[in-house]
Amino acid sequence: MSIPTQQHIINGEFVPPSSGQYIDLIDPVSGQVAGKAAAGNAADVDAAVAAAAEAFKTWKNTPTSERAGIIARMALVLGANLEELLTLEAACTGLGVTRLKGFDIPAVMQFIQIFAEGLESYPFVEYPPVRLAPEAHDVRVVKQPLGVCGLITAWNGPLFLAFLKMLPAIAAGNTVVIKPAETASLAVVRAMELMQDLLPPGVVNVVTGYGQDVGAALSSHPGVAKISFTGSGRTGTMIQKAAAETMKRVTLELGGKGPGIVLPDAPIELTARGATFGFLLGSGQICISGTRLFVHESIHDELVARMVELVGNLKAGSQFAPETTLGPMAYREHYERVLGYVESGKAEGATLACGGGPLQVDEYSDAMFVQPTIFTDVTPDMKIYNEEIFGPVLSVIKYSDVEDAIALANDSCYGLSAGVWTGDPIGAQAVAQRLEAGTVWVNDWHAITGDMSFGGHKQSGYGREINIASLEGYLETKNYMTSFETDPNAKAFFGLVHQVV
Repeated sequence: MSIPTQQHIINGEFVPPSSGQYIDLIDPVSGQVAGKAAAGNAADVDAAVAAAAEAFKTWKNTPTSERAGIIARMALVLGANLEELLTLEAACTGLGVTRLKGFDIPAVMQFIQIFAEGLESYPFVEYPPVRLAPEAHDVRVVKQPLGVCGLITAWNGPLFLAFLKMLPAIAAGNTVVIKPAETASLAVVRAMELMQDLLPPGVVNVVTGYGQDVGAALSSHPGVAKISFTGSGRTGTMIQKAAAETMKRVTLELGGKGPGIVLPDAPIELTARGATFGFLLGSGQICISGTRLFVHESIHDELVARMVELVGNLKAGSQFAPETTLGPMAYREHYERVLGYVESGKAEGATLACGGGPLQVDEYSDAMFVQPTIFTDVTPDMKIYNEEIFGPVLSVIKYSDVEDAIALANDSCYGLSAGVWTGDPIGAQAVAQRLEAGTVWVNDWHAITGDMSFGGHKQSGYGREINIASLEGYLETKNYMTSFETDPNAKAFFGLVHQVV
């Protein structure tokens, strides 16, 4: 079977990298090359931004109904090519096709529906009431697209994130340059290739490559009006600094260290299944994972024992096998970093309830699986408590006073996700309201819907994504004021400078 070699997509055309170089995309289960992506650089970014800027001249004036129709047809295109896209996404990310079919793709389809249905009723123009003081004016508030937007996505859900960012950007009338993660671009490039049949050339461009080359060039480019980035806090800080030079708008969705508080009345089975799901979906390689679990002392031992049982039933294997429930780490450097955190937990005195090292799978000797790992007796001075691990590692902290649990949960530089496990979901609202996070679940985790926006507090980033309100981040507000008074002597403020004649 031949592997795909993908080029950039610029102005509706396939464009080879000006460097002539390509990046090997490695299947993290088999260890084999799954495809090749163009290794872009600043020259490629310049070409893509120029194409997007030219396309913006006409796309920004496209009727809203036409943009909504184009977005609606995207669902049909994705559906017709679903198996190919699933295969490409799974091959270079290790994400299970079961997850992709059950989570990522349905979410993308919902995003498309939200923007296709909500775009025409969105208030791009508002007419406040006429005020008689200081004099009668007609005021019109117009929201206009920004221009060229750079969209930089992470490797833990490339297709999901690309549509999450692209849809509101083009719905608002902007044009885009997408930079997928260098390790995981196969499905994104193919999907955006398919979109070219729906869109005018230059509206959606894709430049693949390393962050220090393509991402940095986009973030500092004077022709880019906005950057939307999902990824690490360290890279987010660099992007924010680079964008400041040209006053770009920035949306950042960064790391997390999601705390879950298990109240004394929490049902054991619901909590055990939910909390393991919270830290093991995507093998923990999700920013909103629940990785700190504060458990009341009265049910601590029973809950941990049941979670260890559940974890023992997981099956590691091929991302294409429906029975696989545990995937690998996405690439070698990350795999080694996660194992380093596990070793630090042992060295700093945490108690290992299960897991604690690499997971060997006979059929895939080169695969980068990590044993699902649960630590107890974790304290706030440990690395595994404070730092985002981005792997299948959970820190359990025993508490006796819920006030202490809330204080510890909030004592973090992150504020992306949090949750409460309880037998009284109504009463638990009082706890949920005090947790400092952009999304707080009660008796659930990882649930998202297009009816709510998504984003973080503190060092988890800023700006909102997912729902129709995310259009705000891709629009500029302009005020038009028309005066009905034509007699200069009657103008309310002219007398502050001119004498009345």
